[in-house]
Amino acid sequence: MWWASNEKSRCWAMMAWNRLCYPKGMEGMGFRDMHLFNLALLGRQVWRIVNFKDTLCFKVLSAKYFPEGDVFRPERCDKASFTWMSIAKAAVTLKDGFLWQVGIAV
Repeated sequence: MWWASNEKSRCWAMMAWNRLCYPKGMEGMGFRDMHLFNLALLGRQVWRIVNFKDTLCFKVLSAKYFPEGDVFRPERCDKASFTWMSIAKAAVTLKDGFLWQVGIAV
C-alpha cells in the first residue's frame, strides 16, 4: 500500500515516490514521472515546429507568437493560449540545455 483511500485509515509508505519512479531493474516500481514525460512530449512538439515549417501548426503559432520564425525568441502576448504557454516552457527548457535519453533522465 502506498497511499490510503480515506483520511481515517492509517497507512505507511513503503517507498518514497521518487524511488517508485525508478525502473524495475533498479529496484523501483517503474512508474513514470509524468512531469518529465509531459516535458519530453512538448519538447518533441518544439522539435517539430523547428524542423517542419510548412505545417499548419507552425503557421498558426508563428503568426501570433513568433512572427520572425524562431520559436526560441517569441514575442510577448497578453492572452496566450494554454497550448502555446506549454510549448514555450518546453522551448525554454530545451534552450537551457535539457537532455533526456530513453531510460535515463539527465
